[in-house]
Amino acid sequence: MQQRDRHEGLGSGPTPVPDPGFDPSDPASVAARRSEILAMEEAAAAMLAAGAALQLRAHAAAYDFGHALDVAEGCAESAMHVRSIANEVGLLVKLAAGTAQGHLATASVTLREFPALALALESNAATPAQVHKLVETGLKINHDDPAEQTHRRGEFVQVMLERVRREPLPPAALQNAAERVAEELTGESIDQRHERAKQRRRVSVEDLGDGMSILRVLTSSFLAHAIRDRARKQSKAIIKARPKPATNTPKGSTAGETGQTGELADAAALDERTLDQVMSDVIADLLLTSDPTVSSAAKGIQATVQLSIPITTLFPDPTRPGRAPALLEGMSPMPIEDAKHLAATAPAFIRLLTHPITGALQTVDSYTPTAAMRAFLKARDIHCRFIGCRQPATNCELDHTIDHQYGGTTATWNLSDFCKNHHIIKHHTAWTVTQHDGGTLEWTTPSGKTYTDHPEPHGPTFTPTDDLPWRRGSKPPRERDEDPPPAAPSAPAEPPF
Repeated sequence: MQQRDRHEGLGSGPTPVPDPGFDPSDPASVAARRSEILAMEEAAAAMLAAGAALQLRAHAAAYDFGHALDVAEGCAESAMHVRSIANEVGLLVKLAAGTAQGHLATASVTLREFPALALALESNAATPAQVHKLVETGLKINHDDPAEQTHRRGEFVQVMLERVRREPLPPAALQNAAERVAEELTGESIDQRHERAKQRRRVSVEDLGDGMSILRVLTSSFLAHAIRDRARKQSKAIIKARPKPATNTPKGSTAGETGQTGELADAAALDERTLDQVMSDVIADLLLTSDPTVSSAAKGIQATVQLSIPITTLFPDPTRPGRAPALLEGMSPMPIEDAKHLAATAPAFIRLLTHPITGALQTVDSYTPTAAMRAFLKARDIHCRFIGCRQPATNCELDHTIDHQYGGTTATWNLSDFCKNHHIIKHHTAWTVTQHDGGTLEWTTPSGKTYTDHPEPHGPTFTPTDDLPWRRGSKPPRERDEDPPPAAPSAPAEPPF
């Protein structure tokens, strides 16, 4: 009964079951429908494999094209042409430039080192996910003699494809089997591979929405498991140390008589976090409140983020239920109460004056011209202005749209923020950019395609209606300080609430 109710509508009565396309009471009809569905799945899998094989060859051709130009011009180390075409491919397949460049390089290596896997993909003998895992693992097979390395990698592919034919292993299980085979065939010790792999350690953040993100730390397996084990032990100790619930207080006695103050008992009642939740909080506390032990130069450094809070959000109108969200780094909405807490402890504010209709940034309050210009551009651009790039402006470099050496003015209408990679792409490849009014950038690729990037709006935006009859060419009402300037805490002033 409970199982059925879960699928019923919230209104009256159960949701009608659509025609399944077969007779459930007829075994022949059931078998025929099952065969039809599996045939559809098989055909779809074959089409996906063929498409993946075609894209693999296209990616490899793109990488080889760019690499050939780099070699011809003597810039193979900087890979300018590889970066350039990877950016254009990224726009076509809707991937970040760095991700696209990685896919291009992997495709080239796959066709060069593991051609049999490309053929297996085309014939649907292996799925795209299986091929990816086999390439990833097969590249661990190294040898000082190039010919011997090629031979061993070929042997690895034969062994693993035979395993795939015998047993339809999913990618994770296939990788486990492949790791064992690769370990037997490689001429490089685990210590050598570990030292090389350590060079790739890094930290990244993935925003999930709803004010939550994933913090990823790529480090050695020993340290990762040790960190998790310590956090788990500390979290268990915190949970174990929670005072007993107030309901256990003997009749006629007070919380104080049982060793618990009322305040402590209230805290215990409120702390109902799970072990996973406590572990997450413990790791955050350790990272944010502890100083590094390796170098004293890094002690005392605190995190800095850009937080935009529309003034209409801080002082909401009770007659209007909607509130524009606070924005972390200008892009990720976060709970307003958390934003208020951060703003209350911010050492200073930068006031952003925005257009009351479009939300476009108009000006930034600051003291010196240079600081004002930089503050304006960081607040306007929010992130790198290359199409689809979201590298925060705080990590970007200012670029003259019209080069300064060719008469470009150092003015906000001729400046924009680019991450280092796209700054280099603009100056050293055939990509071009034109800046229009309001900071809108029009990009032209080396193949002649055009893409437009608009600055992110700050705060709420409104669409003119009959009640707001503005026409092209007419002037909007004069911007006022209260219409609606977000406050961006950056570095003490009294909080505005």
